[in-house]
Amino acid sequence: MKRHYTLIHSQQGFLLFHVVWVILIVFLCLHFLLYQYQTAKIVADNQLSDIEVETLFQMAYKRVSGEIDVQDISLPYETSYHFPQGEVKVIFQAETNKKINIIYKIKQTGNDHIYQFSRYAS
Repeated sequence: MKRHYTLIHSQQGFLLFHVVWVILIVFLCLHFLLYQYQTAKIVADNQLSDIEVETLFQMAYKRVSGEIDVQDISLPYETSYHFPQGEVKVIFQAETNKKINIIYKIKQTGNDHIYQFSRYAS
């Protein structure tokens, strides 16, 4: 006659199965919460970087509009501004339809990316 193992036929063995499922669910929840936290951190860092670039653009735009009269400069004209967050190079170019294209090249401190905005002035 075959001998049966008491662990397989005992009702107490099913407790281990339920505990493993609960531990698996807890680990999956922790994994997804950590992944969500990392994603939220990356999104927040990108938003802060965008705010810095927009701030640099606004500061340069305000300086250009206060210091330079578009009608009095000879085209092409180029100037640059240095701020604590980075530097902005402003380039004025003549267009064919008597409009002036103003290009803002923004480089943040500690970053190699150059962001470029363009506006038209008449």
